[in-house]
Order: sequence, then structure tokens, then C-alpha cells
Amino acid sequence: MPSRPAMFTVSEWPLRLTAARPVAEAISSAGGVALDALDETLQVRALPGVFCAGEMLDWEAPTGGYLLTACYASGWVAGHGAAEAARTAVSTSA
Repeated sequence: MPSRPAMFTVSEWPLRLTAARPVAEAISSAGGVALDALDETLQVRALPGVFCAGEMLDWEAPTGGYLLTACYASGWVAGHGAAEAARTAVSTSA
């Protein structure tokens, strides 16, 4: 029996938020997953089923509207890529 796609496993992890962190810790600086390690759907080439978006990516943007817009846009791309990967996984396992 094939294993479940990682996206289903990760979505089931419990996550309990207790408090917000200080703003000084909330602002990113640099680093993340290299863009050349991702395909056009923002899936990690070396880890099929793993998608990255927003501040997970190795890119720098000014804090505020530009950063939020880029995070939303990359989230949309990665989300659609993950949805297509899920559809493909379901259709090939049937």
C-alpha cells in the first residue's frame, strides 16, 4: 500500500499557539530555501510533495505590503501545486 502524501500527514500535526513573539523577532532578514531548488510550482525538487512559499524562500523583500503580496502570491502558486500533486496522487493510487 502506498504511503500517504506528506501534505496529509503534516496537516494533521497539532499546533498550539500560546502568544505572539516580539516584533524584533518577527521580522525576517534573509535565508531560506534556494529558489533553484524548487520547480515552477514551488515544490522542492529533492523532496516531492514538499512545497515552499513566503518567508520559507531565500529572497529578500521590504517588510510590509510588498512582502505580504509576494507571500500571498507564492502561497497561491504552492497551494495550487500541492492541490495538483494531491489529485495526481489520488488518481494514480486508484
